[in-house]
Amino acid sequence: MFKYRKTFKIPYYDADKYRRATPLAMLTYLGETSSAHTEHIGFSVDKLQDLNYCWMLNRWKVKMSRYPDVKEEITIETWTSSIDRFYANREFIIYDKKEIEIGRASTVWIFINMEKKRPIRIPLEFVEASNLIEEKTFDDFYDFKKEIEIEEYIDFHVRRLDIDYNNHVNNTKYLAWMLEIIPEDIYENYILSEFEILYKKETVYGKTILSGSKELYDNRGKHEYFHKILDSNTKDIHSMGITKWKMIKNKLGD
Repeated sequence: MFKYRKTFKIPYYDADKYRRATPLAMLTYLGETSSAHTEHIGFSVDKLQDLNYCWMLNRWKVKMSRYPDVKEEITIETWTSSIDRFYANREFIIYDKKEIEIGRASTVWIFINMEKKRPIRIPLEFVEASNLIEEKTFDDFYDFKKEIEIEEYIDFHVRRLDIDYNNHVNNTKYLAWMLEIIPEDIYENYILSEFEILYKKETVYGKTILSGSKELYDNRGKHEYFHKILDSNTKDIHSMGITKWKMIKNKLGD
């Protein structure tokens, strides 16, 4: 069955000081690949908006064995693995130039009626055009139902630059807010090897949000954190996440 592929070359502005693509950049490439595939099968963002429809991201799961270097060429392969009512699962595999897998991801999307601002059943013509491939990159997602208390938060103001074409806060911003609270020693000496984000409620321009984390695991050069993004006034949960970190063996190259 058909899997869609898109190639990227890592620019300097998408890299960190170690000349590696950042996690936020990787999310951007994955999102671009998803949009390109949707357009390829005849359902571009513009066409969906003309019909008052849009896709809203519900959750991410990403695992990286390594991040590509500046000027390195990567190929991202994507396909739709399942569709159920108004939910769709999309999978990704990231390859280097030698076709060696360096990362994989899975997403869940919700099909939205923009006028009514609620989920609706995915149209049959989209289901047929998607050419479903029942192959998953992961067996399961993290269960965010367990209550985990967080004591310390830092605040952020939602800026105009945080808003995307759907007039929502871009999904990468939530990861940026989560990473900002990671201890400096971890951020400098460890690599974000795996993360999951669950989006629960959108926030809007002008709001103030709180980002908090709690360490869940610290052993043998590995750390794991639980994250929450809250509304500063109502304390409603906008997003939750898990980040997993491994010690960097060689900061300036493989």
